[in-house]
Amino acid sequence: METTTSALDIPVNYILGRCTFANWDEEDEPANTTLSILNVSYVVKERVGPWWKGACLRRIRHKLVLRDVCMHMRSGQINAILGGSGSGKTSLLDCIAQRAEGTMSGKVYYNNSECTPDLAQNFMSYVMQADRLLPNLTVREALRYSAQLRLPGNASNFDIEEKVSKVIIEMGLKNVADHRIGGSVIRGISGGEKRRVTIATQLLQNPKILLLDEPTSGLDSFTARSLMASLANLAHQGGKIVLLTIHQPRSEIFRMFDQELGYPCPTYTNPTDFYVDMASVDRRDNERNEESSGRVKELTDAYAASMVHKDVVYEIIEDTMKPTTGRQLFAQKFTHYRPQKSSFFRTLFTLLGRMTLNVFRDRASYLSRVFLLSLFVPFICVFLGRLGTNQTSVQDRIGLLYQSSQVPTFVAALNAIGLFPPLRDLYYREGRDGLYGCTTFLLAYILHILPFTVISTAIFCSVPHTDHFLHYCIIILFMHLFGEIMSVLLMGAFMNTALATSNASIILSASGLMASGFLRNLEKMLPVFQWAAWGNIFKYAGEILAANEFHNLKLNCKNNGTFCFTSGDAYLALVYPEAVDNMTRNFWAVTGFTSATFICVIAVFKIRGIPNLS
Repeated sequence: METTTSALDIPVNYILGRCTFANWDEEDEPANTTLSILNVSYVVKERVGPWWKGACLRRIRHKLVLRDVCMHMRSGQINAILGGSGSGKTSLLDCIAQRAEGTMSGKVYYNNSECTPDLAQNFMSYVMQADRLLPNLTVREALRYSAQLRLPGNASNFDIEEKVSKVIIEMGLKNVADHRIGGSVIRGISGGEKRRVTIATQLLQNPKILLLDEPTSGLDSFTARSLMASLANLAHQGGKIVLLTIHQPRSEIFRMFDQELGYPCPTYTNPTDFYVDMASVDRRDNERNEESSGRVKELTDAYAASMVHKDVVYEIIEDTMKPTTGRQLFAQKFTHYRPQKSSFFRTLFTLLGRMTLNVFRDRASYLSRVFLLSLFVPFICVFLGRLGTNQTSVQDRIGLLYQSSQVPTFVAALNAIGLFPPLRDLYYREGRDGLYGCTTFLLAYILHILPFTVISTAIFCSVPHTDHFLHYCIIILFMHLFGEIMSVLLMGAFMNTALATSNASIILSASGLMASGFLRNLEKMLPVFQWAAWGNIFKYAGEILAANEFHNLKLNCKNNGTFCFTSGDAYLALVYPEAVDNMTRNFWAVTGFTSATFICVIAVFKIRGIPNLS
């Protein structure tokens, strides 16, 4: 097993000291909150070799990310984990929050009770590095929707508004509370204010422990210092444990720490930069690698043999091995108490309302949802202008039907690929917090897009050109819905939107070419394609559209020695035999394929799980 020496082998509380902002009374409730990390090690698996060798042929390497990390924190403290990139800072937070995806050993204790995923979700909040916010909501709206998801199911609207107003004031967002958050296209609040919104979202549950991964990353020095002051105030005034990772803080922040380990910082040097360098391995060449590895090993060995390490371990063991009093027993029962979550329907309608408001605020997205499909109407009019009852009209009708089956799926795919990824990423973040599952999220998304799908289909079908107008509209509706669901399935399988777009285009194009029968008679295709067509929605939709268009259609046939169709039914008998008799079966098949694809989407999201987005 390969191992790597991490800066986290040396807890930053020993190298840099600990910043304690309040001396809470032991009898006060906030002071009873403790977080202990005892001999935590973390190993991850890596597959070595090119991706094209697959999962079976690539060698598996075990990488030691953390080794015997010990920390002990109490209420009223803000603690910093300092280290360079790749030193294991985020991995330590993942272990504490019970979100580790590798193999973890050691113990994490909350109030002297061994921490579990349920316990972590109840009393810890984890603020990840990237902000996942919907750009078209205001700060207050984003927090209100989040409160409806995070607060217990019996929380009233008054309780929700009161909580939202409180965290807005706590995080200094009062002046921008009614401003849009904004994104890459729409200008909104600043980057520092977005960070504050993300933190405020986690504070809605009033966590005892607040974990933050690089909260000052990407912020200017003034904004970073202001944010750190707010976090210090949360620890001081709110009696919380605040634990954050940081890789390059301002030198004045370092003044909060006061211990060193035989490596005094040179004059006029940023202390934090200096100590990150001291605790990092330089792999630029063998000589530097050997020298820096020796220095880090010296530091880790010195810490392991120091009284500081022994005192921390002794303190943790002493706290966890104390006899349980009646008051402590009650506190432990309360610790494991899980408040009632928001109900299924409240969660569903909250997600639905948030998605709808977000798209209504974005004019381009809203117009795309409603009118993008209708842009094809002029092409329908071109086809209709040429339609008649002569023999050439047969080919025109086939072209019209082929486009009618293909265009709705592609338009739906374009809409989904443009609008779904931000909602998916927000689900990943909130799903990690245990707020709701993928079934609730996907059902809310389907309910969200359904009205837009119906309206855009009605506009698309507004030019009547068939006797069975209702049948035509139903098939267009199902194909539009199928295209969106298929795209969502691919975006659940692939995080890369460009990759999902490419696969959606290939699948929809190949399916229409292979199974619809409009471009090539199915009976003249290779047997493997004929069998594959039975498992393709385009086969059944194509038969419905063809039967709907050609059944009982009379055609002019001027017999001049060439073959001609005397009626539309003659064409159906040649290309789509039994299509008329199988109309009911085909409608059920289209409905079944659409429903089955949605079930596959749920299965893909469940199998893939929730990736640990930064």
